[in-house]
Amino acid sequence: MKEEISLMPKSDNAGLFIVISIVMFVLATEYIVARRKGKKIFRFENTIANISMGIFDRIAGVFMVPVIFFFYHYLHEYFAVFKIPQTTTWFIVAVLVSDIVWYFYHLAGHRINLFWGSHIIHHQSEDYNYSVAFNLTPFQVFIRIMFWSIMPIIGFSAEVVLGTHAVLGLYQFLLHTPLIPKLGIIEEFMVTPSHHRVHHGSNPEYLDKNYGGIFIIWDRLFGTFKREEAEVKYGITMDINSRDFVTGVFHYYANLLHMMKQMPTFAGKLNVLFKGPDWVPATGELHHLPLYVEKGSYQYKTYSLLEKIYIIGNIVLVALVLCFMSYKIAEIPKFGLEVMTFYMLVTLVSIGRMVEKQSVKSIEIFKYLVVFAYLLYSFT
Repeated sequence: MKEEISLMPKSDNAGLFIVISIVMFVLATEYIVARRKGKKIFRFENTIANISMGIFDRIAGVFMVPVIFFFYHYLHEYFAVFKIPQTTTWFIVAVLVSDIVWYFYHLAGHRINLFWGSHIIHHQSEDYNYSVAFNLTPFQVFIRIMFWSIMPIIGFSAEVVLGTHAVLGLYQFLLHTPLIPKLGIIEEFMVTPSHHRVHHGSNPEYLDKNYGGIFIIWDRLFGTFKREEAEVKYGITMDINSRDFVTGVFHYYANLLHMMKQMPTFAGKLNVLFKGPDWVPATGELHHLPLYVEKGSYQYKTYSLLEKIYIIGNIVLVALVLCFMSYKIAEIPKFGLEVMTFYMLVTLVSIGRMVEKQSVKSIEIFKYLVVFAYLLYSFT
């Protein structure tokens, strides 16, 4: 008898709050240490853009994780070659296997345009700090499933596979800082903050290097290893002339469509999707959207104290709603889940526009009218 798995979002998110607490403590500590050392590694626009994208990823995760679990469980139940026991020893083996999968998943994310469109977001910040680790998009999940499907087919359970995701995710988070120096002998076999700084560099010698998740040995084996030597210039090779949330999510896919239109043949259009970001067709270099500007030319804005308070206040409110929804999801009344999700997504859109100094009055009015209407509905 095969076990049935529900696709409904789960309410057992106690571990989520432990992780959130650790992450926020580490981020706050980095900010305080950086300020005391006089290192300006946090710029308002970049930090807000990073955190907004991270919240978007977690909103999607509430709904997508049960689906991912179901898919892995289905593969394990019906296609597993072996039945690997769920012991500590085998979990360590699973982490090692997952780390190998991570290397090739990460490599593909940089070398295939269609995949790079979901990963470029993680690299576009010109500052480098722990908020960059939040800068993810749920679109990556679809690519991740393709690569990690091998693990339940080998025989690792869905719980174990998702457990390795958590280990890799937490370890990767801890790498995103410029404050931790090189770590001596550890540099020879583990991925360190120094290695990952190289990975986030736009210096020509640092491009497409250090894809490893936990162990750097895969990069050494496959020729993608590079030590940190010259000062790292963070971000991508061209600036994006916006810190807007919606632009951040979709800009590279819009750019791919723009480039595909320039290719006269179907084969050429497919090449745009499946070649790497540095690919140039025989007919000559393709034009990019005007959104992309020369590196170093983006003009950072200044914000009043009131503007900063309003933007940060909205970020905090969305984070609180997300935590409440995650923890109480099984108890939320009819239409509550939809309204909360609507509120969070529209607020992220508003925050992005506020960062770009654009009007959000009509969006905010509409958002709160919907929330007010739901509250009236709930109490009548």
